[in-house]
Amino acid sequence: MRILAIAALISSTTTLIACSPLAPQPDHSKYFILTPITASAPGSSQPNPGSASQLTLGIGPIDFPDYLRRPELVTLSNANEIDLSDEKRWAEPLDKNFSRILTENLTKLLDTKRIEKFPWSHNTSVDYQVIVDVQRFDTSSTGQSQLIARWTIKDGRNGKDLYASETTAGEPVHSGETGASVAMSNDLAALSRDIANRIAMISEAQQRRASSQAVAPPDHLGLALLQGSHT
Repeated sequence: MRILAIAALISSTTTLIACSPLAPQPDHSKYFILTPITASAPGSSQPNPGSASQLTLGIGPIDFPDYLRRPELVTLSNANEIDLSDEKRWAEPLDKNFSRILTENLTKLLDTKRIEKFPWSHNTSVDYQVIVDVQRFDTSSTGQSQLIARWTIKDGRNGKDLYASETTAGEPVHSGETGASVAMSNDLAALSRDIANRIAMISEAQQRRASSQAVAPPDHLGLALLQGSHT
């Protein structure tokens, strides 16, 4: 009888502990990442890289708002309030994930493996530097993703601004656990294509300008002097 009583006491104690609000709760967290451009992704056609495939790109700095520097997925509930998911988490810091996928996208779109991440060594020479200032990168309570990013392409040799623009991208967040991360990956892909297209255009224009200068005929004064030297 004593053994049965002890067993009953242990059983009831275990039940009370399990039901207690202080008892360890199961972790229902789910972890997500951004993904790079694939051949089957919407709008995944890449620009004609031309001479851009021989370029060395410097990526960064990439500025990220502090409200996104957290593990939870962020939803903008209204203009002045955000909601943090109780279960959905980023598997790595979002700013680092963003930088890594942007780099991978540009590598694919421009067909180059010559990528340097900021800050690079003083001895490292880059053709173009890409600076990104992220203003917003989240989802809304209406089920829409949103990316707003200002970006600048600089001449890597002298630091001169070559082009500056802003990309705004967004799309519906489809149902399912990965809906938000998929939509946000597509937004990042749109930014990547904007940057890659502009780099390809700048590179092509500079190549044409260099080629035209190389084959330009001598000026009339120089030609006259040249002819006079043979008389």
